[in-house]
Amino acid sequence: MKKQKLKKFNEFIDSLLPHETTFLLNKQQFEDPDNLTILKQTHELVAGVNDTAGFSTHIDKRKYSRMMRWISDNLSQSDVDIEFDYLINLEQKLMKDAINFDNELELLKLIKSTDTGHYYFMKRFELAMHLLNYLLIRMRHKEYNEVVSFVNKYKNSYDHCRLVYGRIQEATSDITSQYTFNDKESKQWESWLLTIFRDPMMDGMNRYYALVRLIFLYYNYNQQEKMENLFEEVEPLLESGNFYSKRILINYYGNRLLYHSKANQLDLAEKYGYLSIRTENSDYLHYINNLNTVLLKKGKIKEALALMRQAFPQAKKTSNFHHRVSFVASYVRCLTDSGEISNAITHAEIFLNAYKKELLQHRWHFYFTVYFRALLLHGHYRKIIQIINKFRLIDRETKYLEKIKSVATLEWYYYAASYKSEKIELPELKQYTKAFLSVYDKISNRSKAVNELLADTRKVIPELFT
Repeated sequence: MKKQKLKKFNEFIDSLLPHETTFLLNKQQFEDPDNLTILKQTHELVAGVNDTAGFSTHIDKRKYSRMMRWISDNLSQSDVDIEFDYLINLEQKLMKDAINFDNELELLKLIKSTDTGHYYFMKRFELAMHLLNYLLIRMRHKEYNEVVSFVNKYKNSYDHCRLVYGRIQEATSDITSQYTFNDKESKQWESWLLTIFRDPMMDGMNRYYALVRLIFLYYNYNQQEKMENLFEEVEPLLESGNFYSKRILINYYGNRLLYHSKANQLDLAEKYGYLSIRTENSDYLHYINNLNTVLLKKGKIKEALALMRQAFPQAKKTSNFHHRVSFVASYVRCLTDSGEISNAITHAEIFLNAYKKELLQHRWHFYFTVYFRALLLHGHYRKIIQIINKFRLIDRETKYLEKIKSVATLEWYYYAASYKSEKIELPELKQYTKAFLSVYDKISNRSKAVNELLADTRKVIPELFT
C-alpha cells in the first residue's frame, strides 16, 4: 500500500474550520515564505476554495509539524472556551486558598489586561473581587491597591453587564415561548438586542447571546433579509477572532444551514451543514438531523442514510431525548425514502416500545408522522388506527395544533387508513379531503408538507384524486 504523503498534517487540518484559517491568515506575520505557503494552502483546502490542491513535498516536513503547533497554539490562545476553563480553575484555587505565587502573578496580569470587551469580562471581574478578599486578609496592600483600582474603574460596567445578562434571559423566554407555543410576541426585543450585539464596549458573552437570540427571533418571524444582514455583520467579527471557539463557530454554521434551507438555497445549506458536524459537541445530533433534512430535500437519499448510520453510536448514547427522537424519526424517514420500508417500520416500533414515555414528551408529532407514512405505504392500515386510538393521538394533535403552526397529518393518516380498512366509504374520505385542503392549501409555509402528504396518498388511494 502506498504511503500517504503528509498524512498526519492532512488529518490535522480535517478538523479546522474556514473562519479559523481566515483568522490565522489575518494574524500571521511570517518571514519564512514556506510557512505562508503552507498556511494559504491549508486555508484553500479547509474553506473549499481549492479542493484538489496538495501540499508541496519539497518543503521541509519539520515545517509542517511546526505549523501544526503554531495553529494549535494561536487558536487555543483565542479560544473563549479554553479561557473559561482557565478562569474557573483559578477561581477554585482562590476560593480554596490554594493559589501559589505563580497563580497570583497570573491573576494580576490577567486583571491588568482586562477591559469590558473581553468575552468573559464578568468572570474576570468576579475573580478580581475574590482576589481582593484574599489579599486584604493577608495584608498584601500593594497588590490590593492595584486590584481595587481595577474594581473601581469597572464596577459600573460590571453592574450594567449583569443587568443586560438578566434581560437577555427575559428575551430568551419570550422568543422560545413564541417558537414552541406561539403564545407570545418577541419582536419588541429586536431593537434592544441589536443595540447589545453592536456595542463594542459590551462584554463578548452578552454580545454573542444577543446575536443568537436575534437569529432565533428573525427565524420566528420568517425575516430572511434581516437574518442575512445580521450574518453579514457577524462575518468580520468571527474572522477577526472575536468570541471565538469551535463551539461558537459550529453553532453559527448550524444557524446558517437553517437560514439557507428556509431560503431554498440548498447547496449553501448543505455546505454549512457539513461544516456544522465537523466537530462533535452536545448538539451534534441536532446538526445531523438538520443536514439530513437538507440532503433529503436535494434528493440525496443515499448520502442522507449514510450520514444517519454514521451518527448512530452518538444517538444511542445521548440522554437528550429531544435530539434522540428527532434522530430516530429522521432515520425512519430516510429508510422509507430509500425503499427499506420494512426496516423503517421495525425500527420505529422497537423505539416506540422501548421509550413510550419519553417519545410522547419530545417531538412525538414528527415521529408519528414519519412512522404512519411508512405504515401507509406498506399497507399496514389497521396498525395506524390501532396506535392512534391507543395513544389518543387525534385529541393530542388537536391540542398541539392550537399552539403550533403545523399540519394535521395524524388525522389525515387516520382517515386514509380508515378508508383502506373499509371503515369509511370514498365519499366520506373525499368530504374530509375537501375540508382539509380548504384549511391548508392557501397557507404557503405549509404547502410543501401538504403536497408531500398528497403525493404519498396518491400512491395508495389513486381513486381519491380522480
